[in-house]
Parts: sequence; structure tokens; C-alpha cells
Amino acid sequence: MIRRVIHLSLIALACAFAWVAAPALSSQPYLPGAVDFEQGLPRAAAVGDTSATEAAAKHGRVHAGEGAVSFRTASITAPGRFDLVGLAGEMRPLELRARDGDGEWTDWIETANGDPVYFGGAYEVQLRTRGWRPSGTLHYVNVSGTTSELGGMLAGTRQALSSAFISASTFLQPEADAAPTRPAVVSRAAWGANAGASGCTPRAKPSYGTVEAAVVHHTVTSAKYTPAEAPAIVLGICRYHRNANGWNDIGYGALVDRFGTLYAGRAGGLGKAVVGAHAQGFNAQTTGIASIGTHTELPISAEAREALIQFLAWKLSVSELTATGKTTLTSAGGSASRYPAGRRVRLNKVIGHGTVGLTACPGEALELEIPKLRRMIQARIDASGGTEPVSPEIPPTGGIPPK
Repeated sequence: MIRRVIHLSLIALACAFAWVAAPALSSQPYLPGAVDFEQGLPRAAAVGDTSATEAAAKHGRVHAGEGAVSFRTASITAPGRFDLVGLAGEMRPLELRARDGDGEWTDWIETANGDPVYFGGAYEVQLRTRGWRPSGTLHYVNVSGTTSELGGMLAGTRQALSSAFISASTFLQPEADAAPTRPAVVSRAAWGANAGASGCTPRAKPSYGTVEAAVVHHTVTSAKYTPAEAPAIVLGICRYHRNANGWNDIGYGALVDRFGTLYAGRAGGLGKAVVGAHAQGFNAQTTGIASIGTHTELPISAEAREALIQFLAWKLSVSELTATGKTTLTSAGGSASRYPAGRRVRLNKVIGHGTVGLTACPGEALELEIPKLRRMIQARIDASGGTEPVSPEIPPTGGIPPK
């Protein structure tokens, strides 16, 4: 009898393992279905006397996001467990923190330009601002496959197993006629964009412009994520950009995780000048790549740096650009842009987002690396044959000086 019970238990265990591992054994990684939900933002309370800050902001003496904290909400319990959250459609800088149940609050994380913050599983959130009173709708995205804690653990186990079996077919390999410096990139299908209602298909066909410069971002994401979580983070960012901001697709042209894995961003062709939503006022003249992390204090990892250099060397090369020297761009304006519509600005060809946007992105630690990154990208371009002659270095024309 005891032997029979043990035998049946082993069969049950084997079936359970097979159910968990089945997606992993397929040619595509397991990708849990993403779920979005929303909640009205409660009224934020003033923190002290905000009249001076509001008056300064009204007259343009300070931008939103600068100065002392002026408004803060109480703790907000979300309708369900979430991984990413932001204030839908809001381009101005704001700060968020979260916690999971009775756990400790995370640090405050600043975001802007319609980007969500990834917390990797939480039930409560708090929001604060500097110089303006927030209002609107909180938009949450759950990419764990469930809003329950147990289900999240199972989904995490399934995805961890599956990540070990990702086949080469999930990557976009270099094309025969592409520049030799093009690295392998995880396809949109591999990170879940094509998964129907739980994916992130574009609202409409892509638009095309030109690539005159590259803009580097960070995604205000905790650096504690695992390799198995990274594809789901990309999916969550895409769903937030599309569903909360009303954009056509994910804003960035490409993303890179802290392990050095590159991900295809906005649909339309990696080698083409797809118009993104990464640098308001300059989207039609630039390409954007985002480091999945927060680089306010922590620099980009060595693996991510190498992947970013490889990708931008290829992207600028096929666009017949150098990474050093200057280019002149014309701003299309916008509330999140540093420059009004029609302003012509002389800029470096590889810049941080804050050079053209009213944001702290890509974080001070990564911003400080941009000059070195330009030189390293150019060295990679030169090693593969070079492109056009470098433009002379001349000062910018008007506006806020580029960083």
C-alpha cells in the first residue's frame, strides 16, 4: 500500500513538473499574460506652503519637477497586485514609491515623459510632485501572469524554467546585407508583443523620419530584476506606453537589460528611421535606446554598456552617421521638450534624454558616461570601415545649452 502511494505521488509530481516546464521545452519562451487596470488618483495634500513654488512655476522661473516637494498623496492601495505603475498620459516629472503589503517602502523614484516605474510586485503606491498638483488616473500593469501572490510565484517558476530553453530563433540575427557590427537582438515576438490581447501590438502602421542623432534613456527600473523578468518588463513598458499614454507602440527603438541582452523596441524595422516617442520635439529626427534600470546613482553595467555600444555603432553606421561631432535638429516643441517649436539646436550626435527633454533621464551616473560612450561607439564604427567625415565642433545656437 505504501509503495502504491509513493508511486502515485511520483506520478503526480512528474505531471506537475511537466505542466510547469512545458512552455520551457517549446521553441519560444513562456510569457505570462499581461493585465492592465486603473484607479483614480486621490487628491494630493499640500506639503507646507506651496504658493511660492507654484508662482515660480507659473511664471517659468522653475520647471515642474524642480524645487522642494509641494504635493504628496497618502498611501494608495491598488485594485490588485501590480508590477509597473504611472500617472496615465502625464509628461511632467513626478516621483513614486511602492511597497508589498506590510513591507518597507522603496526609495522615491523620479519619472517623466510618460514612463511608468517598475517595482516588480507591490500592492501600495504613493506619489509626490514638485511645483504642481497632480491629478488624473493611475495606470497599473501586471506582467506576472496573475494578480495573486501564489500565481505570481508559479508564473515566475515557469518563466525561469523557460528562459533556460530560449532558442536562437527568438533573436533577430544579423541580416546578410546589414553592417557587420549589428548585434543579435531579442525579437518583439520573443518578449511578448505579438501575444494578442495580452501582448502589445501597435495601434497603427509605423511612421518614418530620419536618424540624425541617438538619444540614451533609462527606464527607472530597479536593478534587482533577473534575466527571466527582463522580457516581461519590456512588455509592461510597452503596454503602459500604448494603453496609458495612448501612444502607437513602445516609445523606444531598442532596449538593453543589465545582462547585456538587447530587445527590439518600436515596430517598423530596426534598421529603419522609425519615429518613436522617446524625445518629444525630436522624435522624427532621432533614434532612442533605453537601459532597463535606474542610473541616478548607479552606472550602467559593463555588459549593458558593451551591448549599447554595439547597437548604436550599427544603428548610426547604417544611418551614415558618426558618433562624434555635431548635428543641427529643429524642435517640434511640446510640454516635455526643452526647446520651443521651430528652434534649431546644434547638438552632439549621441546625447542623454535630458539634453532635449525636461527630465533627469538617463540619470546622472549614465549622463556622465555619454562623452566616453561617444568615443567608444565611434571607435567601433571606425573598426568596421567608418562613415561620413566628422562635423566640426561648434557651440549650440540658443536655448538651454545641451549637456
